[in-house]
Amino acid sequence: MDPGHLIAIQLILLYTILGPLVLLAIYVLFDSFSKRRDTGTIPQDKEKTDPALWVDDDVDEHLGRN
Repeated sequence: MDPGHLIAIQLILLYTILGPLVLLAIYVLFDSFSKRRDTGTIPQDKEKTDPALWVDDDVDEHLGRN
């Protein structure tokens, strides 16, 4: 084989091996950026005021039952 074909084969192998790793690194980088802005937790005051998250005790307290 001439050197041109060998270089082409080596480049294809290099891109096949390193391509997914580079894409994974980019994904991890953007994922780390998004975690800095969004903590992913509900603030405690929001959790208590959202009726969808109330438990039986919260409903009783709201309705004035003891």
